[in-house]
Amino acid sequence: MAKHPPIILTPFFQPRDEGAAEQRMYVAGFADEAGEAWGTLIPLDAEMVELAVLGQQTFTVWCNSDGRIQPQPSSDSLFEELLEKGQLKETPLDELVAEAVEQGRNEPNDDILDMFETLYERLVRAVGMVADEIARRRR
Repeated sequence: MAKHPPIILTPFFQPRDEGAAEQRMYVAGFADEAGEAWGTLIPLDAEMVELAVLGQQTFTVWCNSDGRIQPQPSSDSLFEELLEKGQLKETPLDELVAEAVEQGRNEPNDDILDMFETLYERLVRAVGMVADEIARRRR
């Protein structure tokens, strides 16, 4: 009886609709060396997957010297991967402030005035730090 070469299956995990801007489902399964899926694909809810995958990851925020704010995962390899894929959206600081002001615009003063005053004080401190650094570099 002739022996057939072994079939090597590799686990995979991928978006169900790779072209979609936002994933609603992922699939997991096994594929052969040619990349063909074998057996049953297991559908997984995107929210559940993202919580499981990112649930152990800590994110901080990075402020570039030109005032663009960007999320930064604590893992350098994940940072590089997400940056390369264009998944770490940068937002200018002034746009974030404008959004915060707009979101609080219709809140009663009792709820929001202290928060706006704190935001203002932080922005004044930030402007002072930037002005000091510009002056230091121009000396």
